[in-house]
Amino acid sequence: MTTFYLVRHGRTEYNRDGRLQGAVHDSPLLPQSIADAKQTGKALADIDFVAAFSSPQKRALDTGKNIVAQFKQPLQFETLDDLKEFDFGIWDGDLATKHQADRIWQTFLNDPHNFDGSEIKAENYFELATRVKRALTQIAKRYPKGNVLVTAHALVITFGVKYLLGKDLNTIRREGLVANTSVTVLEVKDKATFELLKWNDTTHLKKI
Repeated sequence: MTTFYLVRHGRTEYNRDGRLQGAVHDSPLLPQSIADAKQTGKALADIDFVAAFSSPQKRALDTGKNIVAQFKQPLQFETLDDLKEFDFGIWDGDLATKHQADRIWQTFLNDPHNFDGSEIKAENYFELATRVKRALTQIAKRYPKGNVLVTAHALVITFGVKYLLGKDLNTIRREGLVANTSVTVLEVKDKATFELLKWNDTTHLKKI
């Protein structure tokens, strides 16, 4: 049985500024986010992890490295492209307010099932959910027993986990995204059975 501990990266400069930060663009973690990642590491330090995976994007990898730096035993990250954030295409890096009135943006926010990103060279939600499912399934196959740490992104964790749990895309979006440096715990009982043990938990950050 594989148990995933999925942590969203810490808040970044682009998050602060309201910019779209997808699979292409990256920005540094804010100082408080580094402290948050370290606190997350302290909260997870007593868990015996058999492996650690991350998106190759720097904000996720830096968050992960600050987490495992709090562990007694060293843990090296393996990066997977399938864990990259949603690809916003030519909009990646733009201020979100620039596109608020655009029908494409409104569909992205309110109707994921019918979102077609091809016009802006973006991926769609089905593509995102499918690749994240592929990543987590492959990891579970490699590590069928034990705890696995994964550091990734808001849309990756939110849609990847809930898609595995059988929720439809529009419902997932309405229920909201995971917070920065939150912990979500997903248990894989077999190839087709998943159980959500913890969702979007930030209680460890209140101890700072």
